[in-house]
Amino acid sequence: MDESTWSQRRVSTSGKTLQLPRALLSFTLVDLVWEVIKTNLNDSVRDAWPWRFTVLDTSTCAAVVALLTGIIVTRSQLSQTMRPALSWSGFKGHSRELADSSRTVTLINAGGGRSVVHSVTYRIRAAEPFAADAAILPGWLSRPQVITSLTALGLDPDEDYFLLHLGPGAAVPMTNTGREGLELLALGPRALERLTAFDIRVQVIDALGDVHERRLQCVRPLPQPRPSSRP
Repeated sequence: MDESTWSQRRVSTSGKTLQLPRALLSFTLVDLVWEVIKTNLNDSVRDAWPWRFTVLDTSTCAAVVALLTGIIVTRSQLSQTMRPALSWSGFKGHSRELADSSRTVTLINAGGGRSVVHSVTYRIRAAEPFAADAAILPGWLSRPQVITSLTALGLDPDEDYFLLHLGPGAAVPMTNTGREGLELLALGPRALERLTAFDIRVQVIDALGDVHERRLQCVRPLPQPRPSSRP
């Protein structure tokens, strides 16, 4: 799988703070071109329809274009300054929720702006031979769906795993230390034995209304051995 899939990316922008100014700028630029063309026409032609149609005069259009351009440039600079930087850590033990944790995953915001959870989904893959005995739901799952799949693998939420109920509106803490972040997941030895992949997809909204996404590869599939070239 492409490694860029696992890096943070912006999946949508706010219509109020970016798309609307861009639309207004496009309209004003068209109107400005219209007015410039009109100024180069003869008076007799300019007084005829449709050339006499006017929304804003040339000077007003130029002022509005300059204003909207400044707004868009400022907004672009703010988006870089206030962009959250979702970072995650996976380590053995040190779980606050599961006593016998072999894999603990935490999430932090190491950027300069706030991040509020928009959605969280999960994807799991069972190890052989457990995959044949359990009906694992495919694709990205909600929290109740992934718990159903984990139960089908014979895993107990009190002994084998902990999965944080992270819903929309929750804030991701701003810190640079992974162990001080949100504990999203903790897996015990039996859970690691029965899972070959556990991914979490987190989408957050920043202060400007943009949605950012980060995928966490909490359990990495074991690499397949390469076939030997020897006869």
